Amino acid sequence: PHLPSPILPFLLISETQTSQGASLDTAGHQNSLLKSLPGPARSRPKRRAWERPEDRECRLRSLQVRVKNLGLGYSSEETILFKYCSGSCPKARSNHDLTLSALLQRSEIPALGDPCCRPTHYEDVAFLDDSHQWQEVEQLSAAACSCVG
Repeated sequence: PHLPSPILPFLLISETQTSQGASLDTAGHQNSLLKSLPGPARSRPKRRAWERPEDRECRLRSLQVRVKNLGLGYSSEETILFKYCSGSCPKARSNHDLTLSALLQRSEIPALGDPCCRPTHYEDVAFLDDSHQWQEVEQLSAAACSCVG
């Protein structure tokens, strides 16, 4: 079979799970293992007393997920490293943001949402499906994060 070029380094990663069924991210922090990504959005986890402030900031995180649980219709027991963006974003204090805030208070422009942690770049992910065919999903995994909005 023709192999995609280049094969990404996280192609065949074994699953790392704790006894509670949670997986560890690349920094060794525990994340809940999502049973199915297409389900309802998960609520934001409660802040823990032992959590460091930098753990709450917008940053790239990762979770090992079985391909069949991606919600994209692929039948595969392969496990990939799915990277995503998560964390809080402070309101910016630039001149633009101060002016925008003043215009919002005067109702001169419609209300806007707060900045949110989003991917700014993506990576393609390749894997072997149950029929032993290579599949490549474009822009599946986040490669960089930033506060947007």
